[in-house]
Amino acid sequence: MDFLAPVATFACVPVSLAVFAWFAVRARRRGSGHSLMAPFEDIWDPSAHRTHIEIQVQENRTTRAPSPGDPPPP
Repeated sequence: MDFLAPVATFACVPVSLAVFAWFAVRARRRGSGHSLMAPFEDIWDPSAHRTHIEIQVQENRTTRAPSPGDPPPP
C-alpha cells in the first residue's frame, strides 16, 4: 500500500497531459478553443485578448450579397 501514493502521483501527470491534448484537438476541430485556454493565454500573453477580439470582429463581419446586376468581385 505504500507504493500506491507515488504511483497515483506520477499517474496524474500523463493523465492531465492527455486531457489537455484532448481539449486541444477538440478545440481545433470545433474552432472554440479560446474560451477554454483564455485564462492561460492572458497570463502568458496579455495582448492576446485584443487579438482575439479583433479575430471575433472579423469573423462576425458579413459580406453583403451581390445584386443581380453587380459585376463579379475581383
